[in-house]
Amino acid sequence: MRENIINSAVSLFATQGFHAASTRSIAQKAGVSEGLIFRHFKNKEGLLEKILEITIEKFKVLMKPIETLTHPKVILKHILTIPLNTSDDYKKYIKFIQGMRWQVNDERMNLFQIFYEKVFTSFKVLDYDDPETETQTFLMILEGAMSHALRQNTKMNLLILDNLLKKFNI
Repeated sequence: MRENIINSAVSLFATQGFHAASTRSIAQKAGVSEGLIFRHFKNKEGLLEKILEITIEKFKVLMKPIETLTHPKVILKHILTIPLNTSDDYKKYIKFIQGMRWQVNDERMNLFQIFYEKVFTSFKVLDYDDPETETQTFLMILEGAMSHALRQNTKMNLLILDNLLKKFNI
């Protein structure tokens, strides 16, 4: 039941927005009573908090394989391939974050920053003139690539990835 509530809230928050999605509509979509939401999460904000915790944990799992990598080009390539190798379960949480980050003022909504340190260090080791700007640009491209991968499931994604790898010479 709890998982149904969370999945329904993720879906409705992503499509309708946090403020527009009511606990009643979440309960209806989950096939539970509205009171059950309040029993498990206290209120809609508590439900949002739980979903955000789950999302952060999922991004940490994405980060795990990168933590042990040492070659900067391998690190950057691995990060750029994340949009193509993301399961549907991860995609729903990423859609949730992309929709929510403009509605809820919470720094944790900028999940792509989890890659910042590894990307910055990679550009620094590769002796880029301005590793800070390169890092911010790379993270914006990563977020855009993820948005594209979420909207379209096409062969074009591989061509785009190949183009990005060439652009960053990796």
